Amino acid sequence: MSDAKFGAWVVAESPVDIEYSLLVIDEIRQVVADGFQRLQRGGIEVGGVLYGTREGRIVRIMAMREITCEHARGPTFHLSDNDRAALATQIERDKADLRLEGLLVVGWFLSHTRSDVTLQQSDLDTFGRFFPEPWQITMVVHPGRAGIMRAGFFVREPDGSVRGERSYQEFNFPDRLAGVFDRPPRERRPPPEAFAERLPTPRYQPPADAVAALDPVEQPLEPVEQQYDAPMFGQRARPVPPPYAPYPNTARKVPWTIIGIVAAALVIAVFGLRFFGPQLQAEPLSLAVIERDGQLQIQWNHASQGIANSSGGALEIVDGQDKRDIPMNRSELAQGSYTYVRHSGDVQIRLIVDASGGKRIEEASRFLGTAPAAVDASELDTLKVERDALQDEVTRLRAQSAQQAARLQQLDRTILILQSRLGITAGR
Repeated sequence: MSDAKFGAWVVAESPVDIEYSLLVIDEIRQVVADGFQRLQRGGIEVGGVLYGTREGRIVRIMAMREITCEHARGPTFHLSDNDRAALATQIERDKADLRLEGLLVVGWFLSHTRSDVTLQQSDLDTFGRFFPEPWQITMVVHPGRAGIMRAGFFVREPDGSVRGERSYQEFNFPDRLAGVFDRPPRERRPPPEAFAERLPTPRYQPPADAVAALDPVEQPLEPVEQQYDAPMFGQRARPVPPPYAPYPNTARKVPWTIIGIVAAALVIAVFGLRFFGPQLQAEPLSLAVIERDGQLQIQWNHASQGIANSSGGALEIVDGQDKRDIPMNRSELAQGSYTYVRHSGDVQIRLIVDASGGKRIEEASRFLGTAPAAVDASELDTLKVERDALQDEVTRLRAQSAQQAARLQQLDRTILILQSRLGITAGR
């Protein structure tokens, strides 16, 4: 194994050590980048099976195969029933792949484009169902700007639990491979002298009229040998101008107009970085949507700088033909989530945050899936009646509880008055 072709993830708290092929990392980078660029905001999340070997506590990643996902629940990587069946078939089929001969399924990877390097509940479900061995691993990749990708491994503890809130150690993907493949040494050219020896060295005699036009100090005392540049292969030698040939003054003055334009451009660039730099470096909101039993869990990064310094914001929800604007104050934004009962299979969500300095930060996400089952109108009316009855019962019980509390307070006051009259000290 060559050190130039493998990286290592070794953490003292982790029960396994992980070595990964840089070639496989580059394949994962390409798959994640392709998914990240498929949608304008956030892209789509992807995943794949990791193959390799295991020796004691060392797990070595040596190959990957992408997992097919129909994204029935939107751009996030949540496997539907069809996806789970296809994944089980894929793992079984890969056992007959000669390119994977001798390799084990050591885990899987997935990308999170709208959340951080963490494991969500659906990720834990997939991890436990398809990769149940105690030494199998999960790698979460978070793509960022300029092609930078941050990743972290998740492993099982000795008791079988998984710390999904964060990885023991995150790392950045290495730069694209440049020196991984061994290149043959470049063929060296013969020295220029080998070609120069084949050419005769002519004698150069300057014209008499050129010599006569020179000052006596500049006139050569004797003929000078003509010098040649070292020729390249297949080229003829080029004569170097004689040492006495005058060189014209080719220096050009730069117009003041060009200098003024360059200075103005620098000033504009400085002011642009001052005013727009913080906005370009703003932390993303990481808006994400998770569907559970007809309800959409709308989540965002409540710890981002934009929300921490915001004065409020709003959620814009387009559910089929229905559009809703839900205003949110600063405390509601700090909660980082909102639950919405969907009515169609196409829900578009936009989070707008009023940041400091009068700026607005916006991110959008979309849920695509099957429409929820229609509810009978009569059944809905019955449910409403039952809900109203339960609400009335709750109100009655609260009033009764308040009356009981008032009676207890009155009894406490009566006991204190009697104790005071009888001279009874508390605690006797």
